[in-house]
Amino acid sequence: MYIERTIPFNVWVCFITSLASVQSKDNTYIDLSYPQSATTIYWPGQPRFNRTVVAKGSNENNVWIEVGAYNSGEHGGTHMDAPRHFYPTGFDLKDLPLERTIADGVMIDVRSEAEANIDYQLTVEKLLAWEENHGRLPPRAAVVVNNGWTSRWPDPLSFFGTKNGNNYTSFHFPIVSIEAAEWLLQNRDLKILALDVPSPDGATDDTFPVHQLLLSRNIIIVENVMVPNTLPARGFRFHAAPIRIEGGTGVQTRVYAILNDASSCANEIPPTFLLLLFLAAAAVFNYKRLAV
Repeated sequence: MYIERTIPFNVWVCFITSLASVQSKDNTYIDLSYPQSATTIYWPGQPRFNRTVVAKGSNENNVWIEVGAYNSGEHGGTHMDAPRHFYPTGFDLKDLPLERTIADGVMIDVRSEAEANIDYQLTVEKLLAWEENHGRLPPRAAVVVNNGWTSRWPDPLSFFGTKNGNNYTSFHFPIVSIEAAEWLLQNRDLKILALDVPSPDGATDDTFPVHQLLLSRNIIIVENVMVPNTLPARGFRFHAAPIRIEGGTGVQTRVYAILNDASSCANEIPPTFLLLLFLAAAAVFNYKRLAV
């Protein structure tokens, strides 16, 4: 009983997950990104994704060769907002450190709230309630907010919550309250914010408070994330791999989660706890050896 009351719930979860991963030969990979195509949803005013064929066919040696070219706006489909997007001295995509694109992941499920209110804002109270059920958020976490908006893709009118896809002032979708963003930053050392909606800020709020708060601290934002039902509340490693573009403020990103990744718990298990486990294992081994 003493151990149960003094060891945090999330530490036990991570310890058990780590043991399971040792027994498993393969990790489970979950794709969290939509494919890019001519029908991919983009914010109004952004150039749409377009790919053309440069060469396609067999050469004189009967070797098949296919080459294409594409152009696109930076902010469309599943994509990353680099700090430079709203912060003039923040990292662009060329200089964004790779370690800032990988983090222990958690999924905050607010589908019922967003279904009841299309303009729902993630609250501090919801985050605290999540911790009551799943344990404390990992340090330096990637927080994935699941509003249930994946079910609306790829219909742009449904995804933007509007009848006019060219008028962003008519858009309605769930967002993140500035209070929740500040709490995550100040109390849980947020590393990445990811959402299944177009933006953490309301479409008509030209001050972009959450963008400004996070990007000015070189915390990346990943938007239009695909969140399948198989993504758990915690226990996964979140990856958002952008290409390096000099001066780039955003880019289409391959986002994915790795389940059963022991490294996703490395930051959550205190060294003293690991030492106690080692000593306990050594004691059991010596007892068995002496018994023989």
